[in-house]
Amino acid sequence: MKGIHFGDMTNGIVGVSKALQRCTKLEQFFIANCPITTEDFFREIGQESPFYEERDSLSWENLTTLYDIEIFNCPKLTALPTEMLTALPELQMLNVASNKGISSSQLKADWEAIIDGNCGDKIQVMYLGFNNLVETPSYEKLSKMTKLGMVDCTNNSLETVHPFGKEINLAKVYFDYNKIKELKPAPDGYFCGYSQLESFSATHNEMTLFPDIFNAKSVYVMQSVDFSYNKISGFENGDAFKGINSSMVNLTNNRLEVFPGVLFKSASPITQLILAGNGMKEIPEGSLQGDNAFLLQALDLSYNYLSELPDDFYARTLPYLAGMDLSYNRFSSFPTKPLSISTMSRFFIRYQRDENGNRSLKEWPTGLYTCPSMAVFCIGGNDLRKIDDYISPYIMYFEIADNPNISIDLSTVCDYIYAGYYTLLYDKTQDIRGCDALELEK
Repeated sequence: MKGIHFGDMTNGIVGVSKALQRCTKLEQFFIANCPITTEDFFREIGQESPFYEERDSLSWENLTTLYDIEIFNCPKLTALPTEMLTALPELQMLNVASNKGISSSQLKADWEAIIDGNCGDKIQVMYLGFNNLVETPSYEKLSKMTKLGMVDCTNNSLETVHPFGKEINLAKVYFDYNKIKELKPAPDGYFCGYSQLESFSATHNEMTLFPDIFNAKSVYVMQSVDFSYNKISGFENGDAFKGINSSMVNLTNNRLEVFPGVLFKSASPITQLILAGNGMKEIPEGSLQGDNAFLLQALDLSYNYLSELPDDFYARTLPYLAGMDLSYNRFSSFPTKPLSISTMSRFFIRYQRDENGNRSLKEWPTGLYTCPSMAVFCIGGNDLRKIDDYISPYIMYFEIADNPNISIDLSTVCDYIYAGYYTLLYDKTQDIRGCDALELEK
Protein backbone atom coordinates (compact mmCIF):
# COMPACT_ATOMS: atom_id res chain seq x y z
CA MET A 1 0.00 0.00 0.00
CA LYS A 2 1.08 3.56 -0.71
CA GLY A 3 0.76 6.64 1.47
CA ILE A 4 1.42 4.89 4.76
CA HIS A 5 2.47 6.98 7.77
CA PHE A 6 5.89 6.23 9.18
CA GLY A 7 5.75 3.33 11.59
CA ASP A 8 2.39 2.01 10.38
CA MET A 9 2.51 -1.63 9.29
CA THR A 10 0.57 -3.24 6.47
CA ASN A 11 2.11 -6.70 6.68
CA GLY A 12 3.92 -8.95 9.15
CA ILE A 13 7.09 -9.81 7.24
CA VAL A 14 9.99 -10.32 9.67
CA GLY A 15 12.56 -11.85 7.32
CA VAL A 16 13.32 -13.08 3.80
CA SER A 17 14.94 -16.38 2.94
CA LYS A 18 18.30 -16.32 1.19
CA ALA A 19 16.69 -18.69 -1.28
CA LEU A 20 15.71 -15.45 -3.00
CA GLN A 21 19.17 -15.66 -4.55
CA ARG A 22 17.82 -18.43 -6.82
CA CYS A 23 15.68 -15.79 -8.59
CA THR A 24 18.37 -14.82 -11.05
CA LYS A 25 15.85 -13.10 -13.37
CA LEU A 26 14.43 -10.91 -10.61
CA GLU A 27 14.14 -7.26 -11.67
CA GLN A 28 12.48 -5.58 -8.68
CA PHE A 29 12.55 -6.18 -4.93
CA PHE A 30 10.22 -4.06 -2.77
CA ILE A 31 9.75 -4.57 0.95
CA ALA A 32 7.90 -1.97 3.01
CA ASN A 33 5.69 -1.21 6.00
CA CYS A 34 6.80 -4.26 7.95
CA PRO A 35 8.57 -5.21 11.23
CA ILE A 36 11.60 -6.77 9.52
CA THR A 37 14.86 -6.36 11.45
CA THR A 38 18.46 -5.96 10.37
CA GLU A 39 19.59 -9.14 12.13
CA ASP A 40 16.98 -11.33 10.43
CA PHE A 41 16.59 -9.45 7.16
CA PHE A 42 17.95 -12.38 5.11
CA ARG A 43 17.57 -15.75 6.80
CA GLU A 44 19.78 -18.77 6.19
CA ILE A 45 18.32 -21.64 4.19
CA GLY A 46 17.37 -24.33 6.69
CA GLN A 47 17.87 -28.06 6.31
CA GLU A 48 14.14 -28.49 5.85
CA SER A 49 14.27 -26.35 2.71
CA PRO A 50 14.32 -28.09 -0.70
CA PHE A 51 17.07 -25.59 -1.63
CA TYR A 52 19.38 -26.48 1.25
CA GLU A 53 21.90 -28.31 -0.95
CA GLU A 54 22.19 -25.27 -3.22
CA ARG A 55 23.02 -22.81 -0.45
CA ASP A 56 26.78 -22.70 -1.07
CA SER A 57 26.38 -21.98 -4.79
CA LEU A 58 23.95 -19.11 -4.35
CA SER A 59 25.14 -15.50 -4.51
CA TRP A 60 23.66 -12.03 -4.77
CA GLU A 61 26.12 -11.41 -7.58
CA ASN A 62 24.10 -13.78 -9.76
CA LEU A 63 21.10 -11.42 -9.75
CA THR A 64 22.28 -9.52 -12.80
CA THR A 65 18.83 -8.17 -13.73
CA LEU A 66 17.89 -6.81 -10.29
CA TYR A 67 17.83 -3.08 -11.11
CA ASP A 68 15.29 -1.66 -8.66
CA ILE A 69 15.15 -2.03 -4.85
CA GLU A 70 12.84 -0.36 -2.35
CA ILE A 71 13.26 -0.79 1.40
CA PHE A 72 10.69 1.65 2.74
CA ASN A 73 9.20 2.34 6.17
CA CYS A 74 10.76 -0.53 8.07
CA PRO A 75 10.98 1.12 11.52
CA LYS A 76 12.82 -1.75 13.22
CA LEU A 77 15.79 -1.65 10.87
CA THR A 78 18.98 -0.38 12.48
CA ALA A 79 21.07 -0.77 9.31
CA LEU A 80 20.52 -1.49 5.62
CA PRO A 81 21.09 -5.03 4.31
CA THR A 82 24.48 -4.16 2.81
CA GLU A 83 25.29 -7.86 2.40
CA MET A 84 22.93 -7.75 -0.56
CA LEU A 85 23.24 -4.11 -1.64
CA THR A 86 27.03 -4.18 -1.97
CA ALA A 87 27.06 -7.44 -3.93
CA LEU A 88 24.42 -6.74 -6.57
CA PRO A 89 26.20 -6.06 -9.88
CA GLU A 90 23.61 -3.96 -11.75
CA LEU A 91 21.53 -2.04 -9.20
CA GLN A 92 20.32 1.26 -10.69
CA MET A 93 17.51 2.55 -8.45
CA LEU A 94 17.58 2.43 -4.65
CA ASN A 95 14.81 3.72 -2.39
CA VAL A 96 15.61 3.52 1.33
CA ALA A 97 13.36 6.35 2.52
CA SER A 98 11.55 6.45 5.87
CA ASN A 99 13.73 4.08 7.86
CA LYS A 100 14.08 6.19 10.97
CA GLY A 101 15.41 3.37 13.13
CA ILE A 102 18.74 3.74 11.33
CA SER A 103 21.04 6.31 12.93
CA SER A 104 22.72 9.03 10.90
CA SER A 105 26.19 7.55 11.26
CA GLN A 106 24.98 4.08 10.31
CA LEU A 107 23.08 5.26 7.23
CA LYS A 108 26.10 7.25 6.10
CA ALA A 109 28.31 4.18 6.60
CA ASP A 110 25.83 2.05 4.65
CA TRP A 111 25.78 4.60 1.83
CA GLU A 112 29.57 4.55 1.71
CA ALA A 113 29.61 0.75 1.67
CA ILE A 114 27.20 0.74 -1.27
CA ILE A 115 29.43 3.21 -3.14
CA ASP A 116 32.42 0.90 -2.63
CA GLY A 117 30.37 -2.15 -3.63
CA ASN A 118 29.76 -3.69 -7.04
CA CYS A 119 27.09 -1.19 -8.10
CA GLY A 120 28.38 2.09 -6.67
CA ASP A 121 29.23 3.42 -10.11
CA LYS A 122 25.95 2.16 -11.64
CA ILE A 123 23.26 3.54 -9.34
CA GLN A 124 21.28 6.25 -11.12
CA VAL A 125 18.59 7.18 -8.57
CA MET A 126 18.73 7.31 -4.76
CA TYR A 127 15.83 8.13 -2.44
CA LEU A 128 17.01 8.81 1.11
CA GLY A 129 14.24 11.06 2.36
CA PHE A 130 12.64 11.01 5.80
CA ASN A 131 15.65 9.54 7.57
CA ASN A 132 18.15 10.79 10.16
CA LEU A 133 21.06 11.83 7.94
CA VAL A 134 23.19 14.64 9.36
CA GLU A 135 26.06 14.36 6.90
CA THR A 136 26.46 12.94 3.41
CA PRO A 137 29.49 10.87 2.37
CA SER A 138 32.67 12.77 1.50
CA TYR A 139 33.43 14.20 -1.93
CA GLU A 140 36.00 11.42 -2.44
CA LYS A 141 33.20 8.87 -2.01
CA LEU A 142 30.41 10.68 -3.87
CA SER A 143 32.63 11.35 -6.88
CA LYS A 144 32.66 7.59 -7.52
CA MET A 145 28.91 7.56 -8.27
CA THR A 146 29.55 8.33 -11.91
CA LYS A 147 26.04 7.48 -13.18
CA LEU A 148 24.00 9.07 -10.41
CA GLY A 149 21.26 11.24 -11.91
CA MET A 150 18.91 11.95 -9.03
CA VAL A 151 19.40 12.21 -5.28
CA ASP A 152 16.58 12.91 -2.83
CA CYS A 153 17.55 13.70 0.77
CA THR A 154 14.45 15.62 1.80
CA ASN A 155 13.27 15.64 5.41
CA ASN A 156 16.46 14.58 7.12
CA SER A 157 18.62 16.52 9.59
CA LEU A 158 21.36 17.38 7.11
CA GLU A 159 23.87 19.94 8.28
CA THR A 160 26.86 18.99 6.12
CA VAL A 161 26.38 18.25 2.42
CA HIS A 162 29.52 17.38 0.52
CA PRO A 163 29.79 18.08 -3.23
CA PHE A 164 29.75 15.48 -5.99
CA GLY A 165 32.10 17.23 -8.39
CA LYS A 166 32.09 18.09 -12.07
CA GLU A 167 31.98 14.52 -13.38
CA ILE A 168 28.71 13.62 -11.59
CA ASN A 169 26.03 15.02 -13.86
CA LEU A 170 22.98 15.03 -11.64
CA ALA A 171 19.61 15.78 -13.23
CA LYS A 172 17.55 16.41 -10.09
CA VAL A 173 18.70 17.32 -6.58
CA TYR A 174 16.42 17.57 -3.54
CA PHE A 175 17.74 18.75 -0.15
CA ASP A 176 14.48 20.24 1.15
CA TYR A 177 13.53 20.35 4.84
CA ASN A 178 16.94 19.98 6.45
CA LYS A 179 19.33 22.13 8.52
CA ILE A 180 21.82 23.04 5.81
CA LYS A 181 23.68 26.31 6.38
CA GLU A 182 25.93 26.27 3.33
CA LEU A 183 26.74 24.39 0.14
CA LYS A 184 30.30 24.44 -1.17
CA PRO A 185 31.81 23.31 -4.49
CA ALA A 186 34.34 20.52 -4.84
CA PRO A 187 38.05 21.28 -5.43
CA ASP A 188 37.27 21.27 -9.17
CA GLY A 189 34.96 24.27 -8.61
CA TYR A 190 31.72 22.36 -9.17
CA PHE A 191 29.12 21.12 -6.74
CA CYS A 192 28.02 18.73 -9.48
CA GLY A 193 28.09 18.64 -13.27
CA TYR A 194 25.67 20.90 -15.15
CA SER A 195 25.10 19.02 -18.41
CA GLN A 196 22.01 17.11 -17.20
CA LEU A 197 20.90 19.31 -14.30
CA GLU A 198 17.19 20.14 -14.55
CA SER A 199 16.19 21.14 -11.03
CA PHE A 200 17.98 21.92 -7.78
CA SER A 201 15.89 22.35 -4.64
CA ALA A 202 17.07 23.18 -1.13
CA THR A 203 14.00 24.75 0.43
CA HIS A 204 13.30 25.02 4.16
CA ASN A 205 16.90 25.09 5.34
CA GLU A 206 19.07 27.55 7.31
CA MET A 207 21.22 29.17 4.65
CA THR A 208 21.96 32.86 5.12
CA LEU A 209 23.85 33.33 1.84
CA PHE A 210 22.85 32.02 -1.55
CA PRO A 211 25.63 29.52 -2.39
CA ASP A 212 27.90 30.32 -5.32
CA ILE A 213 27.72 26.81 -6.81
CA PHE A 214 26.23 27.62 -10.23
CA ASN A 215 27.45 29.62 -13.20
CA ALA A 216 25.50 31.91 -15.52
CA LYS A 217 28.07 31.25 -18.24
CA SER A 218 27.27 27.55 -18.36
CA VAL A 219 25.96 26.40 -21.73
CA TYR A 220 23.43 24.17 -19.96
CA VAL A 221 20.12 25.70 -18.85
CA MET A 222 18.39 24.40 -15.73
CA GLN A 223 14.60 24.44 -15.45
CA SER A 224 14.45 25.55 -11.83
CA VAL A 225 16.52 26.49 -8.79
CA ASP A 226 14.55 26.71 -5.56
CA PHE A 227 16.04 28.07 -2.33
CA SER A 228 12.79 29.34 -0.83
CA TYR A 229 12.17 29.33 2.92
CA ASN A 230 15.75 29.84 4.04
CA LYS A 231 17.31 32.85 5.79
CA ILE A 232 19.10 34.26 2.75
CA SER A 233 19.97 37.94 3.00
CA GLY A 234 22.75 38.07 0.40
CA PHE A 235 24.85 36.17 -2.12
CA GLU A 236 28.10 34.36 -1.49
CA ASN A 237 31.10 36.22 -2.94
CA GLY A 238 29.05 39.39 -3.37
CA ASP A 239 29.61 41.13 -6.71
CA ALA A 240 31.82 38.22 -7.79
CA PHE A 241 28.83 35.85 -7.63
CA LYS A 242 28.95 33.69 -10.78
CA GLY A 243 25.22 33.72 -11.43
CA ILE A 244 22.68 31.02 -12.29
CA ASN A 245 21.79 29.62 -15.69
CA SER A 246 18.22 28.68 -14.82
CA SER A 247 14.83 29.54 -16.30
CA MET A 248 13.16 29.80 -12.89
CA VAL A 249 14.67 30.97 -9.59
CA ASN A 250 12.55 30.86 -6.44
CA LEU A 251 13.69 32.80 -3.37
CA THR A 252 10.34 33.07 -1.61
CA ASN A 253 10.36 33.72 2.14
CA ASN A 254 13.94 34.71 2.68
CA ARG A 255 15.40 37.96 4.06
CA LEU A 256 16.34 39.93 0.97
CA GLU A 257 15.42 43.46 2.05
CA VAL A 258 17.05 44.89 -1.08
CA PHE A 259 16.36 43.53 -4.56
CA PRO A 260 19.15 41.04 -5.51
CA GLY A 261 20.47 42.90 -8.53
CA VAL A 262 23.53 40.64 -8.57
CA LEU A 263 21.38 38.03 -10.29
CA PHE A 264 21.15 40.20 -13.39
CA LYS A 265 24.57 41.81 -13.10
CA SER A 266 26.03 38.28 -13.26
CA ALA A 267 24.14 37.79 -16.56
CA SER A 268 21.82 35.09 -15.19
CA PRO A 269 19.31 34.32 -17.99
CA ILE A 270 16.28 34.06 -15.70
CA THR A 271 12.79 34.12 -17.21
CA GLN A 272 10.80 33.63 -13.99
CA LEU A 273 11.92 35.17 -10.68
CA ILE A 274 9.97 34.69 -7.44
CA LEU A 275 10.87 36.98 -4.54
CA ALA A 276 7.68 36.92 -2.50
CA GLY A 277 7.75 37.30 1.27
CA ASN A 278 11.23 38.75 1.77
CA GLY A 279 10.39 41.95 3.60
CA MET A 280 11.91 43.76 0.62
CA LYS A 281 11.91 47.53 0.97
CA GLU A 282 13.92 48.75 -1.98
CA ILE A 283 14.73 48.11 -5.63
CA PRO A 284 17.74 50.35 -6.37
CA GLU A 285 18.12 51.97 -9.76
CA GLY A 286 20.00 49.64 -12.10
CA SER A 287 19.04 46.44 -10.27
CA LEU A 288 17.23 45.14 -13.32
CA GLN A 289 20.05 45.72 -15.77
CA GLY A 290 22.46 43.15 -17.10
CA ASP A 291 23.35 41.31 -20.28
CA ASN A 292 20.43 38.88 -19.92
CA ALA A 293 17.96 40.90 -17.84
CA PHE A 294 15.82 41.45 -20.93
CA LEU A 295 14.86 37.74 -20.85
CA LEU A 296 12.73 38.13 -17.71
CA GLN A 297 9.08 37.26 -18.37
CA ALA A 298 7.52 36.83 -14.92
CA LEU A 299 8.33 38.60 -11.64
CA ASP A 300 6.68 37.96 -8.27
CA LEU A 301 7.31 40.66 -5.67
CA SER A 302 4.23 40.04 -3.53
CA TYR A 303 4.21 40.11 0.27
CA ASN A 304 7.00 42.66 0.66
CA TYR A 305 7.29 46.26 1.88
CA LEU A 306 7.76 47.99 -1.47
CA SER A 307 6.26 51.44 -1.99
CA GLU A 308 7.83 52.40 -5.33
CA LEU A 309 9.63 51.06 -8.38
CA PRO A 310 12.83 52.50 -9.87
CA ASP A 311 12.72 54.81 -12.89
CA ASP A 312 14.34 52.18 -15.13
CA PHE A 313 11.53 49.69 -14.57
CA TYR A 314 10.11 50.01 -18.06
CA ALA A 315 9.97 48.54 -21.56
CA ARG A 316 13.57 49.26 -22.55
CA THR A 317 14.90 47.33 -19.54
CA LEU A 318 12.36 44.49 -19.49
CA PRO A 319 10.88 44.28 -22.99
CA TYR A 320 9.38 40.80 -22.60
CA LEU A 321 7.95 40.99 -19.08
CA ALA A 322 4.48 39.42 -19.34
CA GLY A 323 3.41 38.92 -15.74
CA MET A 324 4.00 40.82 -12.52
CA ASP A 325 2.65 40.50 -8.97
CA LEU A 326 2.95 43.45 -6.58
CA SER A 327 0.18 42.35 -4.22
CA TYR A 328 0.52 42.81 -0.46
CA ASN A 329 2.99 45.70 -0.54
CA ARG A 330 2.81 49.39 0.47
CA PHE A 331 2.12 51.30 -2.74
CA SER A 332 0.15 54.51 -2.32
CA SER A 333 0.67 55.64 -5.92
CA PHE A 334 0.02 53.30 -8.80
CA PRO A 335 3.36 52.13 -10.34
CA THR A 336 2.65 52.94 -13.98
CA LYS A 337 6.12 52.19 -15.38
CA PRO A 338 5.50 48.44 -15.96
CA LEU A 339 2.42 49.33 -18.00
CA SER A 340 4.72 50.68 -20.70
CA ILE A 341 5.81 47.11 -21.47
CA SER A 342 3.86 45.98 -24.53
CA THR A 343 3.98 42.29 -23.57
CA MET A 344 2.48 42.82 -20.10
CA SER A 345 -0.59 40.59 -19.98
CA ARG A 346 -1.05 39.82 -16.26
CA PHE A 347 -0.76 42.44 -13.54
CA PHE A 348 -1.61 42.00 -9.86
CA ILE A 349 -1.58 44.80 -7.30
CA ARG A 350 -4.02 43.60 -4.67
CA TYR A 351 -4.17 44.55 -0.99
CA GLN A 352 -1.82 47.48 -0.55
CA ARG A 353 -1.42 48.53 3.08
CA ASP A 354 0.75 51.14 4.77
CA GLU A 355 2.92 50.34 7.80
CA ASN A 356 -0.10 50.88 10.09
CA GLY A 357 -2.26 48.44 8.15
CA ASN A 358 -4.41 51.10 6.45
CA ARG A 359 -5.45 50.81 2.81
CA SER A 360 -2.94 52.90 0.92
CA LEU A 361 -3.75 52.59 -2.80
CA LYS A 362 -6.58 54.86 -3.94
CA GLU A 363 -5.26 55.66 -7.41
CA TRP A 364 -6.63 54.11 -10.61
CA PRO A 365 -4.18 53.75 -13.57
CA THR A 366 -5.99 55.96 -16.07
CA GLY A 367 -5.49 54.74 -19.62
CA LEU A 368 -5.10 51.09 -18.69
CA TYR A 369 -7.00 50.24 -21.88
CA THR A 370 -3.99 51.38 -23.94
CA CYS A 371 -1.94 48.39 -22.76
CA PRO A 372 -2.09 46.19 -25.88
CA SER A 373 -1.63 42.78 -24.23
CA MET A 374 -3.32 43.21 -20.85
CA ALA A 375 -5.69 40.27 -20.27
CA VAL A 376 -5.66 39.83 -16.47
CA PHE A 377 -5.80 42.80 -14.09
CA CYS A 378 -6.36 42.40 -10.34
CA ILE A 379 -6.62 45.44 -8.09
CA GLY A 380 -8.91 44.14 -5.35
CA GLY A 381 -8.54 44.81 -1.66
CA ASN A 382 -7.64 48.49 -2.05
CA ASP A 383 -9.52 51.79 -1.63
CA LEU A 384 -10.41 52.83 -5.17
CA ARG A 385 -12.99 55.60 -5.41
CA LYS A 386 -14.78 56.99 -8.47
CA ILE A 387 -13.27 55.69 -11.72
CA ASP A 388 -13.81 57.77 -14.86
CA ASP A 389 -12.00 55.69 -17.41
CA TYR A 390 -12.73 53.42 -20.35
CA ILE A 391 -12.77 49.76 -19.23
CA SER A 392 -11.28 47.61 -21.94
CA PRO A 393 -13.14 44.44 -23.06
CA TYR A 394 -9.78 42.92 -23.86
CA ILE A 395 -9.01 42.58 -20.17
CA MET A 396 -10.84 39.29 -19.84
CA TYR A 397 -10.21 38.74 -16.11
CA PHE A 398 -10.88 41.86 -14.04
CA GLU A 399 -10.86 41.86 -10.24
CA ILE A 400 -12.06 44.84 -8.19
CA ALA A 401 -13.52 43.05 -5.16
CA ASP A 402 -13.08 44.52 -1.66
CA ASN A 403 -12.90 48.13 -2.80
CA PRO A 404 -15.78 49.37 -0.62
CA ASN A 405 -15.85 52.95 -1.96
CA ILE A 406 -15.59 52.17 -5.66
CA SER A 407 -17.89 53.66 -8.29
CA ILE A 408 -17.39 52.33 -11.81
CA ASP A 409 -19.25 52.11 -15.13
CA LEU A 410 -18.89 48.76 -16.92
CA SER A 411 -21.17 49.39 -19.88
CA THR A 412 -18.27 48.84 -22.30
CA VAL A 413 -17.88 45.22 -21.19
CA CYS A 414 -21.49 44.33 -20.39
CA ASP A 415 -22.10 42.46 -23.64
CA TYR A 416 -19.04 40.34 -22.97
CA ILE A 417 -20.26 39.57 -19.47
CA TYR A 418 -23.65 38.50 -20.89
CA ALA A 419 -21.89 36.25 -23.42
CA GLY A 420 -19.72 34.65 -20.76
CA TYR A 421 -16.47 35.92 -22.25
CA TYR A 422 -15.56 38.23 -19.41
CA THR A 423 -14.71 37.30 -15.80
CA LEU A 424 -15.45 39.99 -13.25
CA LEU A 425 -14.65 39.55 -9.57
CA TYR A 426 -16.60 42.10 -7.53
CA ASP A 427 -18.78 42.56 -4.44
CA LYS A 428 -22.55 42.85 -4.82
CA THR A 429 -22.52 45.84 -2.45
CA GLN A 430 -20.25 47.86 -4.75
CA ASP A 431 -21.50 50.75 -6.90
CA ILE A 432 -21.13 49.13 -10.32
CA ARG A 433 -23.19 50.67 -13.11
CA GLY A 434 -23.98 50.12 -16.75
CA CYS A 435 -24.60 46.37 -16.81
CA ASP A 436 -27.98 44.72 -16.18
CA ALA A 437 -26.30 41.30 -15.98
CA LEU A 438 -24.81 42.29 -12.64
CA GLU A 439 -28.14 43.66 -11.41
CA LEU A 440 -29.71 40.26 -12.10
CA GLU A 441 -27.02 38.58 -9.98
CA LYS A 442 -27.74 40.92 -7.08
